[in-house]
Amino acid sequence: MSEPGTPSDPKVTPFKPGGKQPPRSKPDAAGTAGSQTAALLRIVQLEADLRRSATVEELIYHLANESRSVLGFRQAFVLCHRARARVAAISSVPNFDANAPLTRWIEGLAADVLKDGRAAKSFRFRVSEFAQGAGQEAMSYGFPNFIWMPLKSRRGRVFASVLIARERDWPEDSLPLADRLSEAYAHAWTALAGRSVDRRWPRLRSVAIPALIAALLAMTFVKAPLTALAPVEVTGKNAALVTAPLDGVIDSLLIQPNQQVEAGQVIARLEDTDLKAALDIAAQAVIVAETRLAQLQQGAFLDPDAARQVPIAEAERDLAVVERDQAASRLERTEIRALRSGVAVIDDTSAWTGRPVQIGERILEIADPALLEFSISLAIDDNIVLEEGAFVKIFLDRDPLSPIEAKLVRGAYQASAGEDGTLAFALTADATGDTQADLRIGARGTAQVFGAEHRLGFILLRRPISWLRQRVGL
Repeated sequence: MSEPGTPSDPKVTPFKPGGKQPPRSKPDAAGTAGSQTAALLRIVQLEADLRRSATVEELIYHLANESRSVLGFRQAFVLCHRARARVAAISSVPNFDANAPLTRWIEGLAADVLKDGRAAKSFRFRVSEFAQGAGQEAMSYGFPNFIWMPLKSRRGRVFASVLIARERDWPEDSLPLADRLSEAYAHAWTALAGRSVDRRWPRLRSVAIPALIAALLAMTFVKAPLTALAPVEVTGKNAALVTAPLDGVIDSLLIQPNQQVEAGQVIARLEDTDLKAALDIAAQAVIVAETRLAQLQQGAFLDPDAARQVPIAEAERDLAVVERDQAASRLERTEIRALRSGVAVIDDTSAWTGRPVQIGERILEIADPALLEFSISLAIDDNIVLEEGAFVKIFLDRDPLSPIEAKLVRGAYQASAGEDGTLAFALTADATGDTQADLRIGARGTAQVFGAEHRLGFILLRRPISWLRQRVGL
């Protein structure tokens, strides 16, 4: 029996110089079929998962992360194509910086790929094949082998794409898997986004910049009135101001807001207890002074000293009378009366009860409801050059869709502090149309004041120019 390895052994084929090589063994077909079946099962499971995506954002996240189980990439970038390709998601990164060097490099690489004739289909490439592969980011990036996966709409437009990368070369059989996934994700994306995936966005640089230059040139020729907005209130024209006649405490207000009052009607009373007591004391002082004067006048005939004291007693009597009259006048002024007929303009009467006031302090106004005007508070920042008779539009809060036309009748030259403490210029305007019947004292709104005409460019740049002058001095 021959030994193994000899020519007589049927299991071993001897090698002869110059002869043919022995045939190599074929790969295991059963193992290859098993891997392909596993990949198909993963694709089926992936398609079932992506159908459950409720929004485009969820679908993009799924595409960037969950497709790794089928394609086996190291990193994936999902890009949306509008005016240009923009990175929408990066695998394994929940948040990324849109201005990071890697993000900007990937967007530039996608722009180069879109210019290539193969961009409509999936294909393999190395980063060095494109212009963006010569930069520092390409040299430092550890995954130079890419697959381009376009997502196309039903009309064939590439509305998104995926760049997947790894360090080793991609095998040829990876492209059918990439095509299958691209079609599945594109179908789901179109179902969620609808017709917006076919909307073509113009390139902003090629359209916006010329349009902006043309608009700026046009603004140098077009003129428009310079306007400003300010709060406005309907007030009475030539209203009578009711003030406190002396220092004291408000005892009661006898009127209600917007009540019609008549001239001479008592509308408020001050606390008069101390004034009544002062009047009684002054009256008694007059009686004492008159009694003493009478005694001195009777004794002046016999007593020379009494005759000399009579002028002094008369002066004291006259002083006491003046003090009594003054006390009576002060007591009489505790009743505050209306100087004219009209409507009482006051916010809350109960807030004035028991409130101390000083002489000259404003309590309320009495206005004629048939004579009204608009009081405008123009802020300092919105101050523009205004002339008497300037056009004004009034938009009251109760009916902002029906503006009231008015004209400026006067304006303050100096700003004054308002109720909220801010400085503003007080302007007054009169309605030009027959709108008095529709107005009510106290109504508020917004006034649009029209100034002189300027070029539209100045109107739009007035605030930035003012800010530069105040901050920089230019």
